[in-house]
Amino acid sequence: MAKFYSSNRLHHLTKLLSLIAVICVASGCSDPALSLMDDYTKRLGRTLALEIEEPKPLDLPPLPSITTTRADIPDSSISLVELVATRACGLDVLLGERNSSLGKVMSPSQRLKYELEFLKQVQPCLTDPAITPDLQQKLSGLALEKTTQIDKHWQNFLQQDETLRQQLHPSRTLSAPNSVAGVVETMQALHSLLGLKQHILEQNWQKASQINPELALEALYKANTLSQLQQSLRFSQHWLQNLNQQLEQVDVNLICPAAKHSDKADILHTILLQYFIAKVQVYFAQTDSAYQQLYPLLQQLYQGTTLAQSIQQRFEAPNTALKAELKRHVIWWKAIQQQCPKS
Repeated sequence: MAKFYSSNRLHHLTKLLSLIAVICVASGCSDPALSLMDDYTKRLGRTLALEIEEPKPLDLPPLPSITTTRADIPDSSISLVELVATRACGLDVLLGERNSSLGKVMSPSQRLKYELEFLKQVQPCLTDPAITPDLQQKLSGLALEKTTQIDKHWQNFLQQDETLRQQLHPSRTLSAPNSVAGVVETMQALHSLLGLKQHILEQNWQKASQINPELALEALYKANTLSQLQQSLRFSQHWLQNLNQQLEQVDVNLICPAAKHSDKADILHTILLQYFIAKVQVYFAQTDSAYQQLYPLLQQLYQGTTLAQSIQQRFEAPNTALKAELKRHVIWWKAIQQQCPKS
């Protein structure tokens, strides 16, 4: 798993990854999506005799730090004698795991899992005749205390787990063209976590404890789809905005004088059909499809958390802006078609 980073280091890391992406475009590296956009840009540049400048590095506000998102939760205690006494209802093993050296350094996901398991397993102890009334009363108090704290454990899990935070940082690569790899697995993982969230809200500890959050984390980590998706959205929007700004400076009257057919018109028509519509636009549609399937689940999962605004900045904002830039680009092509009729 990745280590925790400070907000300042993450900010510089984001800018560095963005710069690497731009250098990749300039040097024709092996990222298929970047190569696709680079090829389209170069063909337009050659045909229009225009030296199209590469986009500047992307910038992005860092995620709220681990420190600012951490909810402090006081630990409960139980004596060794009381722990041994809970053997009668099977709670001793769980309590023993929590008091072990590994139990004291649980990750947010492991701690959440433990708390849910405790709330499930403590219930039979409250009515077990082998448990003394005094101990039953103490366990009842612990159960009530942990019930009021469970939302904080859930918040800590969402906002501090390394794998989840990694998915909110931009990937080094974009989503691959003509690929839906990882989307289904990511959807299933998010649905699993949303199911867990709902069971916690309902205080259904039996069902909540049956969902292992670490399985969802493993699926998200392997797929890395959310990290690639946000980078694809942000880079595509940034790239197309940069391209639009430069293309709109070109005088269309000089491309095809007197609105007559020319060889250049044929070349532009080929670029439009074979490279923009058949490749670039298809890639944008693929990215939007993944966004439409995943973002509503991610938004619902983080609703009301400190990270909600950061998620909106990384997914919804660039997706909306990309659609606007796409419309702007289509308008430019319509102007070209009117000025440069094909043969």
